[in-house]
Amino acid sequence: MSATIDSFELKLDPPLQTARETLHTRQGVLFQVGTGPTGLGEATPLHPFTESFEACKQALERATKAYTDAGWPRAFRVVSKTTKGRLRYPAARHAVSLAALDLEAKQQETPLYRLLGGQATGQVPVNATIGDGTATETAQRAGVAKRAGFPAIKLKVGAGSIDRDVRRLRSVRETVGSHIELRADANGAWNRADAQQFLSETASFGLSYVEQPLPVEQTRAHGQLRGSGTGIALDESIAETVVTTLLRKDVADVYVLKPMAIGGIDIARGLTKRVRQAGATPVVTSIFESAVGRMGAVHLAASLENLPPSGLATAERFETDLAPDPAPVRNGAIEPPTDPGLGIEGVTIDG
Repeated sequence: MSATIDSFELKLDPPLQTARETLHTRQGVLFQVGTGPTGLGEATPLHPFTESFEACKQALERATKAYTDAGWPRAFRVVSKTTKGRLRYPAARHAVSLAALDLEAKQQETPLYRLLGGQATGQVPVNATIGDGTATETAQRAGVAKRAGFPAIKLKVGAGSIDRDVRRLRSVRETVGSHIELRADANGAWNRADAQQFLSETASFGLSYVEQPLPVEQTRAHGQLRGSGTGIALDESIAETVVTTLLRKDVADVYVLKPMAIGGIDIARGLTKRVRQAGATPVVTSIFESAVGRMGAVHLAASLENLPPSGLATAERFETDLAPDPAPVRNGAIEPPTDPGLGIEGVTIDG
């Protein structure tokens, strides 16, 4: 038994703007096991959703040695340690679990979505994401997304005034019509009064949900925003509070599940069931991974029935990648690879 890790850094264009910083590259670690076939796993951390890059790499170094010495149980033990019920190394565990699943699916000569319990699902619908801009710019970008066949569009809001965002959303809805799903993502930009104003003034636009309108420190207050006709979704809050606790508190209508931040596609698949049992809606998305991690999320989405459009249309943001994309977005959807495992071969590490 053998395992190796390799660090990589991939260029982004345009850069990724988070609530804390602007990222021009994504740093990650590729975890590989076996010699023929090979299981591939990826850890591309993004603090505070995950551990830091340094902590992730150190955890994978320990997991690599543990796997070589004693196999999967020991490797999983290294990356599955918790503090107050939360994984210490969710990105590292994602890499180990994805490699294990990829290897098993290849050994069984079946695509990963089938190993996860899914059937031949056809295509995975995805949403387009539009950043901040004027009403005219935002509407133009929405028109491009409509012509490209996207069934849903997510707009970044909260960078300017509520009135400005209302004008932007009105222009988008007038441009794309009533049949395309609209989502808004505030990244915790508002207080409760601002959020209530936004919900009131956009009620006629038919938004499916507003993602993280309040900061993480006010997670429970999200429950007080529900019932307006626009769903309330949680994203950043999931990095601070485990999903099962949030479900017990009943504070949201939608839960944005990021396998890299949760600890693996296996954990994410289990949580989708818990979310649905609680009467809420799961949405699968990513934190900008390479083709390896992205395909893991695609197979996860393909294994689930009646899933809303996923946030997985991120490949075009990468100037460089670890492998050719085996499942590009076409007409607003991704068709999962049908080759064994992830469907990825020929990974190249440039550094």
